[in-house]
Amino acid sequence: MISLTIDIQVLILPFLTSTSLISLSQTSRHFRQLIDSQRKDFVNRLLELECTPECGGEVTINDHAKIVIPLGTVSYACTNCLKIIPHTHFDNHALLRLRLRKPPPESRVSQQLCGWMSGDAKAQGLKRQIDLRNDTLSNWMCQNSSSGIPASKLLELYKIGSARNRRICNECKFITGFWSRNAGIRSQSWRGKHRNSNIGTAAVPVVKGRQRRCHDSTERYFPGLFPIAADAEYPWRWKIYREENCDWWTLWSIRCPGCAIWQERAGFRKGGGYGVKATPADPDGWRQPGWDGPHFEEWRCNRCFAKSLGKEQLGRELLAFWKRLVDWELSMFNQLLRVGWYAVDAIEDATKKKYSWAQIVKRDSVSSQLLRKVPTAEEVAKMEFEQRRHYYRILKRWLNNLDDPAAVLGDVMDRHWFRQWSNEYEILEKRIEDLETYTNILEADSGKLVSFALDRYSSLV
Repeated sequence: MISLTIDIQVLILPFLTSTSLISLSQTSRHFRQLIDSQRKDFVNRLLELECTPECGGEVTINDHAKIVIPLGTVSYACTNCLKIIPHTHFDNHALLRLRLRKPPPESRVSQQLCGWMSGDAKAQGLKRQIDLRNDTLSNWMCQNSSSGIPASKLLELYKIGSARNRRICNECKFITGFWSRNAGIRSQSWRGKHRNSNIGTAAVPVVKGRQRRCHDSTERYFPGLFPIAADAEYPWRWKIYREENCDWWTLWSIRCPGCAIWQERAGFRKGGGYGVKATPADPDGWRQPGWDGPHFEEWRCNRCFAKSLGKEQLGRELLAFWKRLVDWELSMFNQLLRVGWYAVDAIEDATKKKYSWAQIVKRDSVSSQLLRKVPTAEEVAKMEFEQRRHYYRILKRWLNNLDDPAAVLGDVMDRHWFRQWSNEYEILEKRIEDLETYTNILEADSGKLVSFALDRYSSLV
C-alpha cells in the first residue's frame, strides 16, 4: 500500500476498521504521520477488541437483564484508562444499559468502519455533518426493511453499544469523584426513602455488581472451597427468590480502605445466609429497622487483615465466619427435615381411613408390629436424627409400594412441602453430613481457609 499515491491512500484509509488503522499507523513513519492517530481512534480500537472471543465476545442477557457470564472470563474496555479489564471492574450501569452493552455482529455499531479523515479541520467537520445526516434511525430502518427482522429488534440493534465510548471502570469513577458525588443519595418513593443501588461512603464506595447462582451461603462466600459438582444432587429449600435449588446472589465490589484495591464482598469476611436480597449495609444476622449501615472505613480485606494481625488470627476469623454460615444452613435444613412430618397425620383423612400412620408402621415389619405405641408423626418430627431416619424409611417404603402416590394421597402431597420432602429427605441428610464434615476438616486445619482466602479472593485489579 505504501507504493500507492497519497491521494489513493487517503481514499482507502476510511474503509479500514479502527484496529487495522492503528496497526497500519505503527508499521512505518510515513503512515504514522499520515494517519496521526488520535485518542478517539485508540478508544474505537479497544471497543472493537472487547468484542473478540479472547475478551469473551458478545455477552447474552437473560430475561431479568442480568449478565449470564462465568466469573472473571469476560472483559470490557474502559475508555478513560484505555484498558481492557475484567467485568468485575465495572458497575451494573456500565454493562447492562442498552447503549453500553457489547453489540452483536448484526448491529449498526458493529458494521461501522473507522471513518478516518485527513487532518484538515474543514474536511473533518463536513464528514461529521454527513455522518449525522445519514446515520439516522429512519435510514437504518429503511436499509433493513427487507431483512425480516421485527421493528423492535431493529430499534435495539440501532441503539445497542452506541454509547460505549462513555463507559469507564469503577476505579476511574473513584478517581474522577463520581462515587463521592453520589455517596449516601437516597431515592424517594411511596415506600419512603431508599438507598440507591450503590452504597458506602465517599472514601469507601460499595458498588453493586452482577449476580451469580449459588446453592447456599457457603458457596456464595467461599466459592470453590468445597465445590459442588454440576450433576450433584442438592436439597430443595423454600422457594423464595429461587430457581430450582440455586439462588441468584448479588455480588458487591468494595474498595478496601487499607490497600485501595477493589475486592468482592466475600474477601472482607462479611455476609450472612439469611437472604439473597441483603446488602453489605445490612447486619449479618437479619435486617433491622433503622439500621444505618456499618462503618465501611473500618473494613479490611483478607490480605490487609493478615498483614496487620497475622495469618493465624485471619484463620480464626475465617473459621468463625464459616461456622456462622454453616450454622444458618444447618438450621434451615433441620427445619426442612421436620416439616414434612406435619403432613403425615393427614394421610388417614385423605385416604378415608384406608391408611393411617399407625397402620403404615405396623405393617412394615415384624419388629414394628411389636411396638406398644406408634409415635405420632409430630412426635417423630421432634426425635433425634437417627430415630427420625428409621421412621422416614418406613414411610418411604410404603410410598414406593403405591402405584400412584399422588392419586392416593391427594392434596396431602402439597401440604408442608410433602412432595419435595418425601423425595429429597436423604439428600437433605447428606448435605447436613457434608457441612459437618467440612467444618471438622477446617477446624483441624484452619490454614486451608487462609490459603484459600489469600489465593481465591484475589484483587479485582
